[in-house]
Amino acid sequence: MKNLYLTMNLFGYEKLTPPPELLPKNLTTCYITDNDEIAKQAKKLGWDIVKYINLFKDVIDKLDKRISVARIKCFPKEFVPEVDDFEFIFICDSNISKIRKDYQNFIDSCTEDKCLFLTSKYYSNGRDNIVSELMESKQPRWSYNFDGMIKSTDKYMKELESKGINYKNLSVVSGKYIGWNLNHKYYDEISNKIYNERKVNLQGNIILTYISGIYKNEVNNFATESWARSELNNHNFQA
Repeated sequence: MKNLYLTMNLFGYEKLTPPPELLPKNLTTCYITDNDEIAKQAKKLGWDIVKYINLFKDVIDKLDKRISVARIKCFPKEFVPEVDDFEFIFICDSNISKIRKDYQNFIDSCTEDKCLFLTSKYYSNGRDNIVSELMESKQPRWSYNFDGMIKSTDKYMKELESKGINYKNLSVVSGKYIGWNLNHKYYDEISNKIYNERKVNLQGNIILTYISGIYKNEVNNFATESWARSELNNHNFQA
């Protein structure tokens, strides 16, 4: 079976671009948008499947907008029924213009015995843990949720400790590159847990790093090659 590469662009956050350069040829591409004109253009730019949705058209709050995106990332079948035709679903941000050079290696590392596919090892030493990631997230544009990030990270550290897991041993995961095995027996449990955490904590990297610890046996955590960076477009505005 083929795999699906899915991205979403809601609330005018990103510029419309074709499927990323260097994207593996064996991936079918899917673009989700809440703008009907962008939907028409996306098909012309080479996206195989284009979905126009208006479910979130009345969402205004910044955190609620992020929760809307998280809903698609956690439950893609709700928006793209065609996911049943694919083995794995890979989800990336829509501002990627050229995909990382080791993305095929990441895909090749994913197996049916795992539920969630993640990438890590972007940092080293003291920078590569959820506390450091939290400190780096203390930015003015995210001030509206910093209390939520602090409380959530504290909760994660306590739960990890209770399970004998040292948070310093969990490499920070990137929320920009994830994948799902929707047929895995733990999919419902893990996807709902991530979605519920996203309702109170906007920092997806921290959430997914925590998930990689408590669901170690169900997660494929691919150690990225530091040189293999993607090329990104600037966002249209801060969120």
